[in-house]
Amino acid sequence: MALMFNLGSLLNSSSNSPAIKTSIISLLTCTLLSLTACSNTSMSCNLPLAPQWANIEEMTQDITVLSSVEFAGRKTNTQGSLLSQSYISQRFAEIGLVPWGQDYRVPFEYDYQFSSRQGINVIGIIPSKISSNKWRVITAHYDHLGQQGSKVFHGADDNASGVAGLLAIAKHWHLHRPKDVNLMLVATDAEEQGLYGSYALVKQLTETKNMQIELAMNLDMIGHPSRPRAIYIEGEQNFVHFAQIKDQLSQKHSLCIRLSYAKLAGSGIQRMNWLKASDHYPFHKAGIAWIYFGVPPHSQYHTTDDTIDTLDLNFLASVTEMAYSFISQQNSLIATD
Repeated sequence: MALMFNLGSLLNSSSNSPAIKTSIISLLTCTLLSLTACSNTSMSCNLPLAPQWANIEEMTQDITVLSSVEFAGRKTNTQGSLLSQSYISQRFAEIGLVPWGQDYRVPFEYDYQFSSRQGINVIGIIPSKISSNKWRVITAHYDHLGQQGSKVFHGADDNASGVAGLLAIAKHWHLHRPKDVNLMLVATDAEEQGLYGSYALVKQLTETKNMQIELAMNLDMIGHPSRPRAIYIEGEQNFVHFAQIKDQLSQKHSLCIRLSYAKLAGSGIQRMNWLKASDHYPFHKAGIAWIYFGVPPHSQYHTTDDTIDTLDLNFLASVTEMAYSFISQQNSLIATD
């Protein structure tokens, strides 16, 4: 009250110039609003992007391979899916990931369209330096819509981009792994059919004893920025002091963050249930803290035009580095209330 009264007196003073009054109003605004809100409204969403460590050449290669005609849209239970599993397993081995079990490929059963089917999650881990039951999980689905006749649904953004980001984070984490946190990297299958790979993964995780899942991060469509350029994040309610973390991430990576798809204008976006839209939802249902990085649907979404030439690779690399910054934080992130 005292601060507002004094500022009001200053504003009412006839001796103050318009410029001084404008400065006072700005000060009052930033006092009333959070630091995050003020900094984000003043930050341009079109600053030059300068990713520091993400290898754009490697990420381009990963997306090129996964979205190629040979991989035929990576539909679950097809030859393209088998090729994807082999490629991702090879990349896991090159990076130095350890299989979670006997093999990177972890099968699961699910029911779809009145029949029992099998999917394959590809799972690798990076153990902590010392023995620990603390785990963080990153998911990115590798399956897509497949092929209809001669038409291939390449799925460069959906979701070869997320897999490329996952691989880049895995490589960087392996070089800078923390002392007491294990990381699990999961390329999930059968997401397009109903999040079946993620449901199977969450079931396996919750049935594993002495495994404390601190948080799960889902990367799904991170290569095609909206206008103005921004990455969208869901799940902020799961984390302590997310407003401050959000501001720090934006400033560090020169990248705007937008929250809550449901508040965006446009009836098409409002009708979508973003909580249930991707592989973070099974974690939500299990009570595991989660965060989701993605972009809204664009004109290439679920079409044959979702190809690598439509992606912004600097944006993809910057989002990847931002995601790493979030998941590698050492302070407590989990909301307790």
